[in-house]
Amino acid sequence: MAITTIRPTAQEMHRCVARFSDLTRCDEGLPDMQLPECRRAFLNVLGFDQPSGEGRFSPFGDKARARVSHLTAGFGISFIQAAPGKGVLMHTHDTVETFMAMKGRWKVQWEGADGDDHVVLEPLDFIACPVGVQRRFECVAPPDGEAEGLLLGVIGGNAPAAEISPQGIRRLVEAGIFPADAAAGC
Repeated sequence: MAITTIRPTAQEMHRCVARFSDLTRCDEGLPDMQLPECRRAFLNVLGFDQPSGEGRFSPFGDKARARVSHLTAGFGISFIQAAPGKGVLMHTHDTVETFMAMKGRWKVQWEGADGDDHVVLEPLDFIACPVGVQRRFECVAPPDGEAEGLLLGVIGGNAPAAEISPQGIRRLVEAGIFPADAAAGC
């Protein structure tokens, strides 16, 4: 079957451009972003539909609006900026999530068969996290002369969801962000 060729106008194609300098920095929208150790910002490039369901969150936060939001691409792309020691709580997704260090060094940690493990990504290093793996990331060191590192996140799906790990939920309860009954069964 042949792919239908289209010929968009220049204006239509310019709607598909996301210049880094024009991206909106968003530092809220996910529950853990209120924690001191999880302060980070998203600069959302290509979006997707927000997932639905109790306790399910968009991987990039519900307030991080994508610069290119009119296309259904089957994946989402966002830049993440964070200072050293800042990142995200352990969580999982219902789709593959990938990271590429753009600036600085980033630690990606996961729950493995023999306990927690991690890798440190240098600029342009890449990792793909399989569906269902509990994972987290944090900035280890920004580039010289800068306060924050820059990580590129790409996640599959048209409405991917994130679920915070049981220990992450306990941390949110401890901080007063989630109600105490949220930790039941964790």
